[in-house]
Amino acid sequence: MEFVKLAGPAGMFFIMFSLALSIKTEAFKTIAKNPLSFYLGLVTQCIGMPLIGFIIALTIPFPKEIKVGIVLITCLPSAVTSNYITKKLGGNVALSISLTAFTSFFSFITIPLIVKLYFLVVFADESTIIFNTDLIPTSLRIFAIVTVPVVLGIIFNTIFVEFSKKIDPIFDKLSMIVFFFIIGIAIYQDINLIPEYIRFAGIKTVLIFILAFLMSVYLTKLFKLIRRDSVTIIVETVLQNGGVGIVLGAIMFDNVKFIFPVAAYALLQYLFILIYFSYMRISKII
Repeated sequence: MEFVKLAGPAGMFFIMFSLALSIKTEAFKTIAKNPLSFYLGLVTQCIGMPLIGFIIALTIPFPKEIKVGIVLITCLPSAVTSNYITKKLGGNVALSISLTAFTSFFSFITIPLIVKLYFLVVFADESTIIFNTDLIPTSLRIFAIVTVPVVLGIIFNTIFVEFSKKIDPIFDKLSMIVFFFIIGIAIYQDINLIPEYIRFAGIKTVLIFILAFLMSVYLTKLFKLIRRDSVTIIVETVLQNGGVGIVLGAIMFDNVKFIFPVAAYALLQYLFILIYFSYMRISKII
């Protein structure tokens, strides 16, 4: 995991910059004029997901470590890779980036508050959560690799329009290589722990996938969103930032088993998205 910790931020910075090369400021103006999709995405990510975590943790007799891990998963910000996957699925990249940036920037507030609330409700006499000041620089680091490269990319795209058009296809292919390289190294370095992750927490996290997917699909249909916005919200809701969860879990807890559900979800969520992507391909939706 050391390589991923060192190279991951730089890789994500490059991916986010590459994404922004194909985005113009008009895309964000469109969101501002019609913010329904953005607000709905915030509802599913910041309210719906934590509610799912609470429901599972409070109603199903899992071990305490699993319950806390599930709550932690569901209050994480969107994964930075969701922006890249949204683009590949034909979603609204500007909407995806806006949701990821917002949830990431405020995660240093939302995560400890939600987990603390769960401890107070369920383990009133066992609360070990500490509002560690390390959460703030961690969140700002997330913000730095999500928002800063996007801003730089949009500025670059605005100033050097024709040059951006030329390099965009090249950067798109390079970012795909970087993305799969990072994911591949992460799996390779933890491959000996994967059976333990799956055995201890894998099946339990499938419930989160199912409930999150159904919630986001139902709400996007209820509010009659266009297809590209609907795809974006589904991806943003389902894909959680497992890397952030592992780091924050290590900060907040002493027992590594609290982090096992996060690690299992972080690995399995891409399998879930692959199934979703394959279904859309077969159905000729994209």
